[in-house]
Amino acid sequence: MFNKLEIFPEEIIDINDGWKRSCTLVLTGEQIKKQETLWWEYPKEVLKGESSDCDSYLLSTFLLAMKHRADLYVHGTISHELLSNITELQKVWSKWLPEVYNEINIHVSKVTESTVYSNNAIVAFSGGADAQFTTYRHSKGLAGYRTKNISAGVFVHGFDIPLNDNDGFNGAAKRAKLALDDLGISLICVRTNVREVLSLNWEHYCGSALSSVLHAFKYIAGYGLIASGESYDNLVIPWGSNPITDPLLSSSNFFIVHDGAGFSRSEKIKTLANWNEGVKQLRVCWSGGVHDRNCGKCEKCVRTRLNFLLAGVEQPDCFDTPFEIQMLSQIALASDAARAEWLMIKDEMINLGINQSLIKEVDKVIKRPAVKFSKILPVGSIRREWVKNFLGKNK
Repeated sequence: MFNKLEIFPEEIIDINDGWKRSCTLVLTGEQIKKQETLWWEYPKEVLKGESSDCDSYLLSTFLLAMKHRADLYVHGTISHELLSNITELQKVWSKWLPEVYNEINIHVSKVTESTVYSNNAIVAFSGGADAQFTTYRHSKGLAGYRTKNISAGVFVHGFDIPLNDNDGFNGAAKRAKLALDDLGISLICVRTNVREVLSLNWEHYCGSALSSVLHAFKYIAGYGLIASGESYDNLVIPWGSNPITDPLLSSSNFFIVHDGAGFSRSEKIKTLANWNEGVKQLRVCWSGGVHDRNCGKCEKCVRTRLNFLLAGVEQPDCFDTPFEIQMLSQIALASDAARAEWLMIKDEMINLGINQSLIKEVDKVIKRPAVKFSKILPVGSIRREWVKNFLGKNK
């Protein structure tokens, strides 16, 4: 058991066509000591910050410290607003999962105060439906007074696509760029080893890990948009990205905005149906074995097909094969979040008067026992990634 976690910021260094920032983590217990290095790589168009700035490092590690009940010592600078927010975030997670996370003390070498550098915004952009919806509605001015001027979409290599899959990431990035080019928005790709190094449940820290990437853009943007996964009336708690915790990932000069929770996934797809290039380049598949296209038959793909069907689109261009009702017989749900989505789809089908045979098959999916694989090898776990590598799923 560790009782102390120290963060030592390293000097920012130049790399090919960009720069790299990193920190050393030192976990200390009574008789043990463990050291790890976290790093983030950015292209040269992203302005460098100060090497002593530890906002990103705190965001990526505070849950790890809470898990080990280890007090945190940051040997660098942290925004006062972020420290205030992390104080509240600790209470959120300790209430949600008291058996996993405990409140800890945070000690910082220097606390800083600052103001927003820019009114521009960036958006976390993986090419999926949620990110596409957020990007499209802001770029078209459909968010009313909440509309932000998005200057770039940020695609992270090392999160849903492993660092060792360069071909898959390059293919997915190409699709993301084609979609953003159509809106006049640039794509910026970032690499990080955060998910490889930290032994945490990805479903708990996906939002804070993503925020740790976005905070480096605070010299060119004042807002970072993270697209919602669930709507306000369909929230799954605890979850690493949601309307409660995402705003608490903000600092004094960079605000995290959780966007799109006022819409269901089917409502988002209905809006996206008006964006031809977006639909063509949409990438929702994460379990089909190939990271730069949609397999068309996994749970996420089939669910998205049903969302399009509800939007009046029978054969969207992002899938190579037509939808067949037999696809539903192979679907087993792995999370409460996925089950909540299928329940909403069923309700929407009933309201729209979709044929009963399809509704019955959707109901079977909802009632089907959860896939045991997800319990033994939870999403984001080192064990799951090892098995996927062994089976060749990450190649």
